[in-house]
Amino acid sequence: MEHPVISVIVPVYKVEQFLPACIESIRAQTFAGWECILVDDGSPDGSGAICDEAAASDGRFSVIHKQNAGVSAARNSGMDAARGEYFLFADADDALAPDAMALALDAAGRWPGDFVCWRRIREQAQLAKSGFAPDCSGLPQTLYTEAQSRVYMTTVDGHAVTNKLFDAALIRAAGVRFDTTLAKAEDYVFGGEYLQALFAARPGALVRQLEAPLYFWRMNLESVSNQKARGDRRGKVDWEPEEYRDYARRLAQEYAEASAAMNGWQGMTEADLAPQLRTYLRRFAFAVWAAGQLGEALPADFFTAGAVPELLGLLRRHRFFTPYYLLFRLRLKGLIARCYESEESGRLTLYRRLYTLTYYILFACGGKRWQQA
Repeated sequence: MEHPVISVIVPVYKVEQFLPACIESIRAQTFAGWECILVDDGSPDGSGAICDEAAASDGRFSVIHKQNAGVSAARNSGMDAARGEYFLFADADDALAPDAMALALDAAGRWPGDFVCWRRIREQAQLAKSGFAPDCSGLPQTLYTEAQSRVYMTTVDGHAVTNKLFDAALIRAAGVRFDTTLAKAEDYVFGGEYLQALFAARPGALVRQLEAPLYFWRMNLESVSNQKARGDRRGKVDWEPEEYRDYARRLAQEYAEASAAMNGWQGMTEADLAPQLRTYLRRFAFAVWAAGQLGEALPADFFTAGAVPELLGLLRRHRFFTPYYLLFRLRLKGLIARCYESEESGRLTLYRRLYTLTYYILFACGGKRWQQA
């Protein structure tokens, strides 16, 4: 295609089982003005040949064969070759809903300058069926201002790059790239740098999330991200002690600023609010653990005022379960630290026992079920 509107960039490595379905989901888009750059990152299986077959059968596909250098380098290579007005990143073991591109472009046209995003789901059967395109006006949306964008980046879908329509000209002008030195969180860093460039160029822009399941995110145990996650757990907590001095106070301040930006977390969907609150309480558990490791005292009002009691109140109100909830309610610092270490290190026996015990205590005392993650 001479002038594609969207460049789809797909890093490919050891995914021959799932790659055909990903390619077919791109080929099946109801919007036809795209190119897809398949970046074969030195894959040792048959993935490269599948890429070549796709390019031979459909001129909108092209292939870059390169030595293995990781997903960030592969995406950068794809961006360098891309000719579209927008970039859309997809992982080779995932899939797009048929109307994903059409709906994203319709939103971009209706609200020029905003950052258009959409939902990811884990069950392929839940992907939005064709029939919406090209009109997104009837879809519910969640909006985030610049002040709220930091919170968005920590939501379940905010940190990913595979559910967003990126302005290619803005990326090129700001020099936004994937950091090839990062072993993890490269999506989060790229997204954060893009948002900085977006708000600098377009004050008043919004992050506009379409509440529609347009991207299927497969749990592939052999994927790079999952191998990293498993590799990080070596029976101990991997951390940099000097980075976390006075962390409990700093985290409380961060939470207060995030809560204020989100108007006390009003307007967030439960799909985003539940993991947001659970993650914050887990980070406070880490703060307890880190203070113990560093021989620091927690702030005098750590359990009684400010962030922690507000967070516990929200978890109780929405009945979002986490094993840390009851431990914080009872102010069991030692058990909070041990529970965190058990979970983070991968030595999960204690964590699992506390998970079961605290859930049934809460259920027995309250008579109502709490929502588990």
